[in-house]
Amino acid sequence: MKLHQLDLNLLLALDALISLKSVTRAAEKLFISQPAMSHALNRLRAFFDDPILVRTPQGMQPTQRAIYLQHGVHQMLSQLENHLNQPEEFDPLTSQRRFTLSTTDYVECVLIPPLVKQLATDAPGIHLDIRILREEIPEIAMADGEIDLLLGFDEYMSIPSYLCRETWLTEPLAGLLRVDHPLKQDALTLSDLITLPHVFHSPLGKRGTPLDDFLATQGLQRKISVESQSYMSAAAIVNHTDHLFILPLRVAVLISSYWPLRLVSLPPELPGYHLNCVWHPLQDKEPAMLWLREQMRNLIELHNPTHPPAN
Repeated sequence: MKLHQLDLNLLLALDALISLKSVTRAAEKLFISQPAMSHALNRLRAFFDDPILVRTPQGMQPTQRAIYLQHGVHQMLSQLENHLNQPEEFDPLTSQRRFTLSTTDYVECVLIPPLVKQLATDAPGIHLDIRILREEIPEIAMADGEIDLLLGFDEYMSIPSYLCRETWLTEPLAGLLRVDHPLKQDALTLSDLITLPHVFHSPLGKRGTPLDDFLATQGLQRKISVESQSYMSAAAIVNHTDHLFILPLRVAVLISSYWPLRLVSLPPELPGYHLNCVWHPLQDKEPAMLWLREQMRNLIELHNPTHPPAN
């Protein structure tokens, strides 16, 4: 006798028939017709080569074979029902889960430090593995659960449509100059942007940015004389030269709090950057993933910088 030869729906019928000792009441319990339940009984009799239920002066009575079968089937169905009705749980206080994030240095600078601080209190057993976001989306690693979340700006990501995606913030741009820069105003114009030399930051070494695309629509182009893949090295260059460093506002606020650099605002018509969170649909409803995304969303809203000087 092979389990794959049995219609597993018949196990529900078997449990109801033996428990209620009635074809009619068993049919009512399973919300099927009496003829359908009679057909199920006949199939059970054929499969197990046993009468299952026998009509007696005391009514329908199960055979010893049926009683034995029903005992195991009832336990199995009860366990299955309990398992299906009990949602998967995630307890951050006791979890030893490792989350792997593929992201840019923006997220490493702005979001990861407060996240690690919060985890130390709320989820001390959680481990974070931070990997640098590459130009190619690691679809296989995401499907396998090797990478849990991707976080990055639109300029770095070409996201397949089947992946789950949320835009968590639209980040305005700001500029950094050294404090004794000859340009004294705190609000730069488009003319300033194309006159000053720029330090260009791109962790992937890509030139096409929303800012440059916008300038191109105006027939303008900035002067990029230095390219850097690190916020810190770009800030060090600005600190010693007359270069302008344009970067997302939150990082600009952070860097200007550690370096003797001056935060300047840019023309309001310049485009911002959209920070996206991407994950695989296989992990969309996983409790641990739902919890992590909620924590990170809340931190983004909480750590909102003050705006740079207005034009």
